[in-house]
Amino acid sequence: MDINTLFRNIEGKRVAVLGAGKSGIAAAKLLKSKSAHVFISDAADQDHKIGVAAILEEAQISFEFGGHTDAIFDADFWVISPGIPMSSSVIQKGQEKGMSIISELELAYHFCKSPIIAVTGSNGKSTTTALLGAIFQESGRPCHVAGNIGFSFSYAVEETVPEGVVVLEVSSFQLETIHDFHPKGSIFLNLTPDHLDRHRNMKKYGKIKSRIFENQTDEDFLIYNGDDNRVCKIAQSAQCQKFVFSQQPNLSNHGYVENDVVTIRMEKDEEVVLPVREMALKGEHNIGNTLAAVLAARKMGVDLKTIQKTLKTFQGLPHRLEFIRNVGNVEWYNDSKATNVDSVRYALGSFEKPIILIAGGKDKDSDFKLLRKHVQNHVICITLIGEATEKIEAALKDVTLIQKAGSLKEAVLKSYHYSKAGDVVLLSPGCASFDMFDNFEDRGNQFKNLVREL
Repeated sequence: MDINTLFRNIEGKRVAVLGAGKSGIAAAKLLKSKSAHVFISDAADQDHKIGVAAILEEAQISFEFGGHTDAIFDADFWVISPGIPMSSSVIQKGQEKGMSIISELELAYHFCKSPIIAVTGSNGKSTTTALLGAIFQESGRPCHVAGNIGFSFSYAVEETVPEGVVVLEVSSFQLETIHDFHPKGSIFLNLTPDHLDRHRNMKKYGKIKSRIFENQTDEDFLIYNGDDNRVCKIAQSAQCQKFVFSQQPNLSNHGYVENDVVTIRMEKDEEVVLPVREMALKGEHNIGNTLAAVLAARKMGVDLKTIQKTLKTFQGLPHRLEFIRNVGNVEWYNDSKATNVDSVRYALGSFEKPIILIAGGKDKDSDFKLLRKHVQNHVICITLIGEATEKIEAALKDVTLIQKAGSLKEAVLKSYHYSKAGDVVLLSPGCASFDMFDNFEDRGNQFKNLVREL
């Protein structure tokens, strides 16, 4: 079935939405508003979906919980949750039956009236998305920030206008099932091992990430990281205008740092943006995120003064190297969003003080040995929690002191008792949260509450 034709005639279409999470509910409500016949199906037991059931009943949307019955096949197409892998039995069965399958990202795209700037990468997506959104908002341009950052795209599209802009954080899970998704600008920050439990290898992971620019033309633009060899290789296939950012000044780079000053070159002339020391967003890893956001903003016509003002005030996001409090001259930081090894490496490199690291959770087939050098240089003790405890211990036990905890509360207390004045205690798990928490936000919020109780 042609997807464009489908959305031109959505009224009366039968749509099965698989997965009753945030994006699934948002997709169902959007489809309902377009007069489609919507049915939500979720594998979770109804006992775990009581609140969701109430929301769907109020919206007059049909649903089932506890597994996917044959009712889902009585549909013109499916919208699937990012959490459902293409390898799952239900998706395989749908494909065998010739079912058209799209993501919530693709669905919302077809109703969006604003140009889209889409941001992807293994690390830094949320920060770059939020920073770029803040720049547009400071400029006075109507702007929505949505996608994988936590606010579903489907909730935003009804308020989009041609003169506005949408900044989307886009994950590999969302890109897996796009068809026509076509951003005006795309940003590809980096590519490091992540989600290999789902994507199996880096080649497949990179190919899925590259879908962010597969529908772009020479009227569109891609901004990518010139310091990441994997990204540079993948970007060669893009059929749009290309702009490169790098930590180093070079004639081929459009965004770079020279003499500790963020600088860009859109055409031939250099534009001095801001000294790094004046940026409110700290951390060496955030320089690349900043360069990407600045280039995108300038490509979309935002003036330099607005960009400078935003960079001086934007401090980052919750759960990303978020300072909580000082306890007995020990600084406590929440980096719960660090769900892969590379994020932990960035975090460890952001401090000069001795670090007590709280790590662990649900493993995503990560290689924790990649942390050995950074742990040796920065970490005096690791407190481990969650399913990955034994694997992390095996990778790092000869590098620094390891202590184990059966809960986050115990990890906080053990780290507190081990720390002394001048140390940093950092929650930077390097793992997913789903073995012990609802999500990384839940993990981070619980951590902050525990630290505030010390």
